[in-house]
Amino acid sequence: MLKRLELSGFKSFAKLTKLEFPAAVSAVVGPNGSGKSNIAEAMRWVLGEQSMKSLRGKKGEDLIFNGSQMAPKLGKASVSLILDNRKKIIPIDYDEVKITRKVFRDGINDYLINDSIVRHKDVVELLSKIGLGTSSHYIISQGEADRILNTSLRERRQMIEDALGLKIYQLKKTEAERKLEKTEDNMNQVETLKREIQPHLKFLKKQVEKAEEVFSLRDKLKKIYAVYFLNENNYLKTNEKKIIDEKSAVEKEFHEIKKELHGAPEGSQTRSVKLKNEIQELRNGAGNKEAEAGELRLKRNSTERELGRIEGILEAVEAEKKQDDNISVPLKEVKNFAEEIEAGIDKGLAFEQIKKMIRDFLSRIGSKIFTSSPNLGDLKNKQEETRKLLDKISETEKELTEKISVLKSEITEKENQLHSLEKERYSMEARFKELEGILRNLNARKENFDMQKNELEMETREARALLGEMEGKPSFLEETRFPLDWENERAKIRRDVERMKIRVEDSGAIDNEVLKEFEEVRKRDEFFEKELADLKQAVGSLKNLLLELEEKIDRDFKVGIEKINKEFQKFFDEMFGGGKAELRRVAPVKRVKKEDPEDPTSDVGEVENEEKEEGIEVYVNLPKKRIHSLDALSGGERALTSIALLFAMSQVNPPPFLVLDETDAALDEANSQKYGKMLNNLSKQTQLIVITHNRETMKQAGILYGVTMGSDSVSKILSIKFTEAEKIVN
Repeated sequence: MLKRLELSGFKSFAKLTKLEFPAAVSAVVGPNGSGKSNIAEAMRWVLGEQSMKSLRGKKGEDLIFNGSQMAPKLGKASVSLILDNRKKIIPIDYDEVKITRKVFRDGINDYLINDSIVRHKDVVELLSKIGLGTSSHYIISQGEADRILNTSLRERRQMIEDALGLKIYQLKKTEAERKLEKTEDNMNQVETLKREIQPHLKFLKKQVEKAEEVFSLRDKLKKIYAVYFLNENNYLKTNEKKIIDEKSAVEKEFHEIKKELHGAPEGSQTRSVKLKNEIQELRNGAGNKEAEAGELRLKRNSTERELGRIEGILEAVEAEKKQDDNISVPLKEVKNFAEEIEAGIDKGLAFEQIKKMIRDFLSRIGSKIFTSSPNLGDLKNKQEETRKLLDKISETEKELTEKISVLKSEITEKENQLHSLEKERYSMEARFKELEGILRNLNARKENFDMQKNELEMETREARALLGEMEGKPSFLEETRFPLDWENERAKIRRDVERMKIRVEDSGAIDNEVLKEFEEVRKRDEFFEKELADLKQAVGSLKNLLLELEEKIDRDFKVGIEKINKEFQKFFDEMFGGGKAELRRVAPVKRVKKEDPEDPTSDVGEVENEEKEEGIEVYVNLPKKRIHSLDALSGGERALTSIALLFAMSQVNPPPFLVLDETDAALDEANSQKYGKMLNNLSKQTQLIVITHNRETMKQAGILYGVTMGSDSVSKILSIKFTEAEKIVN
């Protein structure tokens, strides 16, 4: 029995909301948009629903209260369903079972049973044992009343199996099939391994049989190996030491040059950078001095022009004193000068050239246009001052020129030093690269010797694998040193070794290790044989279990269909006042391709998807109508048919509770009364939670929950228990 539902942060239920269900029928009412259907969706979700489409969302975050203008959004949603387990219907040793599901904004879901974290699979298996399967037939949401009529034949069978409590056997069957498949795979693997070792086992057996024939050959090969390993080892050590010593000397020079080029504070790179900086500073200084010299040249030119002007005036004044020409002479010159200016403009003379013409003209006739002649003494004083200033500027300019020359000399000297340094650096870099090449060559030689050492180790391991541990070195080899032409001698010995190895292998050489290996392989073969017997026994047991489960499911399903049909007919008669309704089992359909008789290689038509499992078809015959197909039913007739079928399923194997979300919306008043009567009868076996607007449905409820929503977009619950209300009224 369902005791309580707790919602926190789920959709519009932002605050913790608790709904108690003490009555056989509990009704939830409220205006559209208040959040009534969120209660049914919360129950569907907490019981393991995975389809976001069924929950009117696209992702888990859509189930969390998203906030409003007056209420902040939340970070998680939580729904808990509390079931009364005092009768121990649920196989858990608790009087109360609490199933909780949480979702966070990052999409993570947590499942809990009695506040202990579990898997989704654990929740599904637990609920399947009490008739709450994955098809959610016990929660009929708004607009899904006829879902059982619209689904496929196979899915309808699964829903009915859930309703009959057969889901747990289907889960066991699936688990048994998985174990059977895994066991058969293991058996195939063991058979493969057994087949793989058979040739080796036969080979080892032959080796053991021929063991006595190869001992002398093995002793001879051991002696050859002893000579080879001793000389090869000495040869490698000696040459490796030479390479290491040579490499050490080269590396010393290499690191010294590298340090000089890149690392040392007073190295060539640092000195080169320092010289470049000094050259840049000298160039900057020379540039500044040249800029100063340019300014002095401009000042000198200006002073020279001023001196020329003064000297021109002086000449004009002196000329005035020598002649008594009247003013008409300069006026004529002015007219002529004006004509020269106009001609110059026509020729496109530059502005600076015209200015020069004006200065020359003023210098030439300046004394003739003065109303009174300037003081000759002042002009001469000014001329003298200007000449002194010009001399001073020239002297300063000369000094700057000398400084610039010195700076340029220093720059040239520094550049020569930099060139020499760069030349030295290039030489060092060339030597550096040369040393790199030498080191690469030495490293390659070292790697080659390392490879030879590895090959020697591998050959040693191969020799031990073939001949076993060699008992020390012969006494006559204790002081042996490799000969000077060891490389040629080594090749010869290796050829002899290879020939001897081939002879040993061809002769079936074997020792105690081979005997041990033969024994191990034989025991392994016996172990595989025993494993195969155990696996075959396990396969037989699993197949028997599958057969028993299939028989159990088929038998109980057949009996359940008969019971459902009786109840279905009863509810159908009550809904429609007659007619016939039943569930019919449909055998799996197998279609084959048809061949063209004239052309056997061609196929005619396309093969549809085969139904590999039996399905369930709904057959109805309405009174006074010739309707046999579900597609011909009206919307109201489909709703009544689906309600009748769902109630029939609930009567045969009553689930702990049944949630009906506005399944009566399409019913008229007369049918609503019938619906209310059926609810009353159904509530005697199954606890009902109905979400409705129908007054007839409300009359059947023992407790009424009203859902409202204020300006903060948060759903709130108001409740009234009719038993308590009757006491107050009486």
